Amino acid sequence: MEQILPLIETGKLPLPTLPSVAQEILQANKGDNLTTESLGHLIEQDPAITAHLIKIANSPLVGCSTEVTDLKTAIGLFGVLYCSQLAISLALKQLFRARHSVVAELIQKTWEDCSQVAGLCLVMAKSYSINPGSAYLAGLLHKIGALPILRWLDEQPELALSHAEILQLLEQHQGTLAEQLLDDWCFPTALCAIPHTYNNLNFSGHQNDQSQASSADLVAAAYHFVSSPSDIQWPDGAVLDRLGLTPDEMPEKMQHWQSLTG
Repeated sequence: MEQILPLIETGKLPLPTLPSVAQEILQANKGDNLTTESLGHLIEQDPAITAHLIKIANSPLVGCSTEVTDLKTAIGLFGVLYCSQLAISLALKQLFRARHSVVAELIQKTWEDCSQVAGLCLVMAKSYSINPGSAYLAGLLHKIGALPILRWLDEQPELALSHAEILQLLEQHQGTLAEQLLDDWCFPTALCAIPHTYNNLNFSGHQNDQSQASSADLVAAAYHFVSSPSDIQWPDGAVLDRLGLTPDEMPEKMQHWQSLTG
């Protein structure tokens, strides 16, 4: 703790670099310069992401009637915005690797938790006027603040912290670190706020119209569902109000959405 805490508290903990493919897509997206052709050229730099996008395009969740065999067709199927956000999400996975067994276990669990929330958000978005790619990316990023801590610990010659101490560090500091990291990566402001609200079903909302559901609401509901016992009571609150659902309706609705994640 003595080494890492001062780094966190002074804002000097090294932040991981966003993979270049994701950086370039974000930059092009900001200038509204993304087309099917230009996005394809960017994604083709990473064969693993290309292959994964084609695999997703052929998954039952997408429900395409003919086999997708090339990237251009996959982009046409998803749309440029959705596909760009999926590509960024796939690039992020490359950062979730570790050498130390304790850190590797935690970093894998973090990725799995984020992926589960993201998958639910993707399905839930189709019931609201929310871009599925934006919702999926929001779900993946809700615990991204764990990454700087876990990667720093993994780079140390010896791991001096116990599993419980690492969990305590993550709980106390991942929200602030997530905001720093997403700001450093130039993600939109709405996404930067999600790590502060994902575990709060009563936050006031990120939209100008606070009666309208947003990706942040989907993340909060999905996180509550996957991190709680199946018989947990859903509290009434602002998130459920924006989703247009009551506490009694939520368990069945979430189970239905989960069944669609494949």
